[in-house]
Amino acid sequence: MRIEWLFASLVCSFSMLAFPAHAENADKSKPINLEADSVRVEDSKQAAIYEGHVVMTQGSLRMTADKIEFRQDAKGFTVGNASGSPVYFRQKLDGREEFAEGWADRIIYDGGADKLQLSGQARLKRGADELRGSLILYDAKTEFYQAQGSSNGVKGRVRAVIQPKNVPLANESSQVAKP
Repeated sequence: MRIEWLFASLVCSFSMLAFPAHAENADKSKPINLEADSVRVEDSKQAAIYEGHVVMTQGSLRMTADKIEFRQDAKGFTVGNASGSPVYFRQKLDGREEFAEGWADRIIYDGGADKLQLSGQARLKRGADELRGSLILYDAKTEFYQAQGSSNGVKGRVRAVIQPKNVPLANESSQVAKP
């Protein structure tokens, strides 16, 4: 069925949005599971809209949203648009026991450009490092991040927490046995 291939292609592309260069590689070969209160499929437009308590899983990837829209352009590239209060995703990082997580009012993934946009109270977390802003943009081809504190008339500031490398976190050092 053509629409089943479309969903598989769309979700596989969308699933790589969580730090595409480091997301769990094995997830691409896992089955895609989607649950929602309703779904509308427009086969002629190669589009699908899932609404109401949407839960998408594929391997270690888990995404929840109020609404997820997928469409595929003429070149076969996928565009995904998820909205919610908030949209949330979590995915294991490849070769590590860490997860990448993200929260935003809206997440847009453009498979043709290989870009990710988190907007509205956007927050991106990888391990203990975290980035917050009104808008976070990620270009997977160049591995370039950009964050803005203000967007769409909403004033704010960018906030980042970057942990030092090879230094135990505060809560880890408190668990070290004392002589």
